[in-house]
Amino acid sequence: MEKATKAKISLQEAERHYQSSKENYDVPSGESHLAYYCDKHPDYYDVLSQNV
Repeated sequence: MEKATKAKISLQEAERHYQSSKENYDVPSGESHLAYYCDKHPDYYDVLSQNV
């Protein structure tokens, strides 16, 4: 399924989502949370990466 338009996500919403994801992140493989987040939540990651 292809998205016709990207959902508009505010920077504040993306920051809250990232923080809540980080709190629940527990992978013993050594994979960084950022790599995990980029893979699992690309729309939120895009918003954060454009506002660094």
